Amino acid sequence: MAEIKIKPKFLFIHPQGENLGIEYLSAVLKMNKFEVELVFLPQPLSNVAFKLFGSSYSIDEEKIKNKIDNFKPEIVCFSPFTSQYQWAVKQAEHIKKRYPSIFILFGGVHVNSVPNMVIKNPYVDAIIIGEADYQIVEFAKKFGSKELDTVASLWIKRGKKIIKNKLAQLPRDLDKLPFPDKDLFYSQIPKQLTNTTYMIIGSRGCPFACTYCSNNVYKKLYSGQNRLRFRSPENIIKELTEAQKKYHFRIVEFFDDVLTIDEERLRPLMKLYRKRVGLPFTCYLHPQLVTEKIIKLLKESKCSWLKLGVQSANEEYRKRFLRRFESNEDIIRASKFCHKYGLEFSLDHIFNLPGETEADLIEAVKLYTICRPTIINFGTLIYLPKTEIIALGLKHKILKQLDIKKINEGKDPVSMMANIDLFSYQYQRHKNVNISMYALMLILTPIVPVWVINFLLKIKIYRMKRRVPKFILIFFKAIGKLKAKQLYIYNSVFKMIFYYTFRKND
Repeated sequence: MAEIKIKPKFLFIHPQGENLGIEYLSAVLKMNKFEVELVFLPQPLSNVAFKLFGSSYSIDEEKIKNKIDNFKPEIVCFSPFTSQYQWAVKQAEHIKKRYPSIFILFGGVHVNSVPNMVIKNPYVDAIIIGEADYQIVEFAKKFGSKELDTVASLWIKRGKKIIKNKLAQLPRDLDKLPFPDKDLFYSQIPKQLTNTTYMIIGSRGCPFACTYCSNNVYKKLYSGQNRLRFRSPENIIKELTEAQKKYHFRIVEFFDDVLTIDEERLRPLMKLYRKRVGLPFTCYLHPQLVTEKIIKLLKESKCSWLKLGVQSANEEYRKRFLRRFESNEDIIRASKFCHKYGLEFSLDHIFNLPGETEADLIEAVKLYTICRPTIINFGTLIYLPKTEIIALGLKHKILKQLDIKKINEGKDPVSMMANIDLFSYQYQRHKNVNISMYALMLILTPIVPVWVINFLLKIKIYRMKRRVPKFILIFFKAIGKLKAKQLYIYNSVFKMIFYYTFRKND
């Protein structure tokens, strides 16, 4: 390979929403004096909440072309989720045919799941596996030289040969990384859409490996390495205080898989947070890790929303097939603590789990009636590539081998459905179970008296054959959001639709 004496410019292309991973990559590249720009394509009528229409490839292609012509990047990067993968490869094809000299680099969740498939795409020149904060900088410094072929975590094509370099070690000291480059996205998003919430992650990795989750894939990918790493409280608070001065947001969203593993780490973080930030915040916590002291501490520190996963009410099913080892008593106890300290909380549930019975769904309604969360978030199971739950789907004949191919290629129709459609979606295996009726009961559970739910169970309303109309589910879902004071979520979606649909195109 001939030496090219250039300093490459990077162009990231991403649809629909802010991506923290891209922001971190941009930050480390800019810290090393590389130019980075973004084509952000929000696709307002094809967002995860509504998906009123499909993506407009022609409009997206024109915006990408204009940016490439003006910025003239050497490298174009994509970091798609599974639902975005087909869109991304379509754009890569368009770019490669129009600009054959541009280097196309892929990374991200979907790539980590099925790297052997992605690298074979004719319009992809290379992929980076795993966390790429340091690898993308090494890639940038060696781009155009023979040393490029040795970059750890990089898989690169050389003629008919694919060079697959060894996976790099995970970065251990997260405080050494720069703060995410929020301006990359925020510069293209109006202030009306950025002044509500600020997305931050104070750790990386998850101590769990639920069979339906992408962390199931990462556990295998980084086998032998400790994936769970933490930023120091001081580092987290520094990012928030600097960002607060700049962006004037009103809510902090911690996107850690589990904000804290123990009270010892949480206390200094919350102490600094109360003193220097003091804004309402939301976070995720595992039911097994909830204690009364932690709930009290979160509430005192202005936690306004706690998110807890449940997914199924059948303890044995959770343990055997989902690798979730919390008991129903853990879930009930966590709920009681939240009620005691007035902390709003949600429980997550997944419909269409393979092998789950109608009795399990009835048990779920009964469990949630005891817990009385502020809201219950639910949808249908989306099979992610290479996750262990796929084997269970095959066993129960919900999936066929052709379905696995579609899942790996990002063509599974369920993964591209809007949340509204997932409210009542049911696989063929569950054709005799009215999922939409259970969806209605989960929506109603937090907002009507307990006796109403008990009455609906007593008269076996779930045995009705007719599906609940979608507009009824949406109406009561909105009532639930109103009661939970979460209408700002819908408000943000409508603002995005209005701004990006009716504004003058740049």
